[in-house]
Amino acid sequence: MNSKKRIWRVLGILLSSLLLEVVFAGYILAAPKRLKIGVILPISGPISTVGMSLARGFELFFDKVNEKGGVKIGNEQYLFDFILEDEKMSPEAAAIAAKKLVHKDGAKFVFGAILDASTEAIYQVCAPSKVLHLVFWVNVPWHPADVNPKKPLAVRLAVSPHDPQASDYDYLIKTYPNVKKVVISAPDIGYEGMIEKCKALAKKLGVEVIAVEKWPIGTTDFIPVFTKILAHKPDAIHAMISGQAMYQLRAARQLGFKGPFFSDSPLGPDVILRVAGPEASTDVFCNGMDLGNATEAMRDVMKRWQAKYKEEFVSDAFLGWDEAWILTQAMEKAKSVDPGKVLATLETMTKPGSLQTVFGPGHMGGLKSFGVNRVLVRPIPLSRIMNGKIEFVKFIVPDVP
Repeated sequence: MNSKKRIWRVLGILLSSLLLEVVFAGYILAAPKRLKIGVILPISGPISTVGMSLARGFELFFDKVNEKGGVKIGNEQYLFDFILEDEKMSPEAAAIAAKKLVHKDGAKFVFGAILDASTEAIYQVCAPSKVLHLVFWVNVPWHPADVNPKKPLAVRLAVSPHDPQASDYDYLIKTYPNVKKVVISAPDIGYEGMIEKCKALAKKLGVEVIAVEKWPIGTTDFIPVFTKILAHKPDAIHAMISGQAMYQLRAARQLGFKGPFFSDSPLGPDVILRVAGPEASTDVFCNGMDLGNATEAMRDVMKRWQAKYKEEFVSDAFLGWDEAWILTQAMEKAKSVDPGKVLATLETMTKPGSLQTVFGPGHMGGLKSFGVNRVLVRPIPLSRIMNGKIEFVKFIVPDVP
């Protein structure tokens, strides 16, 4: 072999080695990073069915992302580590769970919870560590636990519970024109503001809220509560913002109430029907989704649920899926997993359609109502149950300035 050929051969070997090193280095750089997401929900106790289905929604969404190799955020690829903790319907348990997620697990994003007191406990842990608290739900809008200008690291990727109430009362009167007297059943956790607004709504429509019966949070036996309610002889019953509406309906029907019953929580009609039973489930309407009219995105969630859990689907999973999806959309747009940058980006996503949800196009709003653009605005379903059959009525599109 002449010297020229030897030189070319050596150069070839060197180039091959260099290319291998470049490819190997590129592989190392492209390896996905892990991002821990904490979720605190009541997965034990009287609303554990709701809590577990919400948690499964999160899990299914993160499974989908991870199956595809993660999501590109900025110049990095990320896989999600989903960490679930039990709030146990207790502020103390919520605080303990938040401390674990923040200080032991190192989560920079923490969702939770459902009860307002637990939600506030979570924020008090997250804020000092610069962790973004994603308020999963709030029962009482404008509660200290809700988003406001004094809480710079809180955002609510959920609608406000009072958003559908005007439409619900309007539907009640148009569908049941003989209704003149309504009794509100409410957990005793500070619903006075919403109660007064519903009284005013009813009055404008020619209906009177003749009584309000409150019950302690955590109630499991609703027979005593509804014995008091039926003593008022209502034409209709409003189960105000409660994940236990199905138990309330069952108690009302067991005691002989045959009039319209409605729930304004996002609790699915499938849950109400399953627990209360077909015989109890007629002249019932709520703000959960009729699965028979599921959107394409909802069908994806349902299909994944069946494949993984092989159990009857619970529609509350849509809410968990959506909140995980919205956070991911914000991260992608921010090109960052820094909590402050993600929050700042969410606050700019105020144009209708800025966000996608399984219910349809959504956006962030609330500047005039809450002082910050940190609450989700999206279509809210109105579904009815008649003779044990669920039917879709319409989507309500709330106006949240």
